Amino acid sequence: MEEEYFDEAFLKRLKQLISDDKNEEKHPYYKAATEHYEEMSWHVYGTKPERLLERVRPREDEAIKQYRLDSYEPITKSVCKKALSIAHKIFNSKLYSIRFDENEKSQLLKKYSLEDYPRFNSVVNYLANFSLKKNIADPNGVFLVQPNDYMIRESQRVEPIVTCYGSKDIWDIGKGENEYFLFFDEGGDKQWYFTHVDKLSINKLLVTKGRQGEVLVEILATYNHAFGEIPVWYLGGEYSDKNYGLYESFFSPAIPFWNEAINDHSDVTGAYRMHIWPQKWEVADECDYVEDNKYPCSGGWIYHAESGEKHKCPSCKGAGRKTIKSPYESYLVNRDKFTGTDGTATVDVPFGYVAVPVDATKMLEDKANRNLEMGLNALAMDVVNKIGENQSGISKEIDRTELHDFLQKLADQFFDVHLTNIYYYFTKYMFGVTDPKNIESIQPEISKPTQFNVYSFTELTGQFAAAKDAGLSASYLSVKQAEIQGKEFQTHPHLLTVLDMELVLDPLSGASRDDVALMLQNGTVTKETVIIHDNIKIFVRRALEETKNFENLTLTEKMAVLEGYAAEVLEKTKVQIDMSAFAPQNQQEPVI
Repeated sequence: MEEEYFDEAFLKRLKQLISDDKNEEKHPYYKAATEHYEEMSWHVYGTKPERLLERVRPREDEAIKQYRLDSYEPITKSVCKKALSIAHKIFNSKLYSIRFDENEKSQLLKKYSLEDYPRFNSVVNYLANFSLKKNIADPNGVFLVQPNDYMIRESQRVEPIVTCYGSKDIWDIGKGENEYFLFFDEGGDKQWYFTHVDKLSINKLLVTKGRQGEVLVEILATYNHAFGEIPVWYLGGEYSDKNYGLYESFFSPAIPFWNEAINDHSDVTGAYRMHIWPQKWEVADECDYVEDNKYPCSGGWIYHAESGEKHKCPSCKGAGRKTIKSPYESYLVNRDKFTGTDGTATVDVPFGYVAVPVDATKMLEDKANRNLEMGLNALAMDVVNKIGENQSGISKEIDRTELHDFLQKLADQFFDVHLTNIYYYFTKYMFGVTDPKNIESIQPEISKPTQFNVYSFTELTGQFAAAKDAGLSASYLSVKQAEIQGKEFQTHPHLLTVLDMELVLDPLSGASRDDVALMLQNGTVTKETVIIHDNIKIFVRRALEETKNFENLTLTEKMAVLEGYAAEVLEKTKVQIDMSAFAPQNQQEPVI
């Protein structure tokens, strides 16, 4: 079967790849892409940065180096996780929208992609909870859209899924007419599993080595998509200045600082141990060992004059000095070591410890912590970590702008590229359409986020108070109030839903009592409107209790329910408004 699909050139290429232990035969960008992923993995996943930790330190003891390597802890992972949490704000459901047409195919696509998507329930969850971290860690990885099941009956609709392949798994990239991707799935030594993708099909391959060294290929499964293009695209990031054609992580600006923090913290760890177990020194006498009563120790060696041979002194082990230790490794010191020539006690002792300076260690520890913060600063995220500390109002606004710009780049990548491509290929797989107009009629309209909820609750309430004091419009105040509620109750969606509903259904939300009275006096609002405003809380809760599916009604239908409640109040109380209460004060009677 492989002879029909794969030519001799590809089989020869496979033989090179499975024999490539040093990654020299893989595609030209492989080494640079995987090295970048390795460096990012230290911070994103907390993998051990041996390449970084093994850098030679001046005059470092080998035991301290080994201790640093053995005791490493991923100190940058938690800081990177904080940055990822901030980046995750682009997936706030209040900031974007995915709107589908009412036609049957669009609704099928909506249900599959946002409700029934395998494992993650929705493709947005897949991007937010899995792909975001992958994108940051490995920008030269790719997405592949393929069928979830290759055994598809004629009456069965294809269920496409998005698979992420890291840069380490992209073994080969074909160019030109025979463009293809070859992804390594698993195996090694005697057999390998690959996924081969080109413009016409996706093939699951089992590759084995024959007895004579020949390559045997078995196609385990295949799907002929016949798209005329490869359903693959890169995770992406910033375009690399060092390696043309490659991407660097969106978090790349933080790498130098976080790498330095790892180095500094590792050295601090070693320095602490040097303080706890400092270098010991002792006064040692020359070794007085004599072998066979005629061969004395000389500088740690025993010389046999007759034979001309020599060997290490068995007493001092080649040191040339003698020490006396108990079986418990305690130094045994004669009393005369503490006695001077005149018989009086001396302060001199035969051993002691080197006093290691502490100032350098403290400076290094401060530098490590500062580099962690500088990494966030490089991503314009330090303003979230430290609100208002040593910052003027102007500098805070600049930092906010930079953070918004950074988040916008991420949002552009995920909504303009990833989500758009996913729906494009999902439409092709599920409905077999190739005409661009037909694809467009099925695909949803995606509105990406352009504003991001990065302000703290304290900042938002301060903004609201300032806006209110400045006399800004009621509409603006309502928007700011909604933003505050969303921040405060984002982990309590049932409460937030009711609060947002009260805000939207209150016809005079944000208006002061004076404004309400003036509007009533001028006849621009009805008594029912004022009653709804004054009773919005109880009216909404009553409507949720009494009206079936109230939260899903249209705005007009909801307001009709509340107007009915207001009419009841008006009928029961026969509300009479004393208009004289709103007459202008200190107005003189006209002179006739």
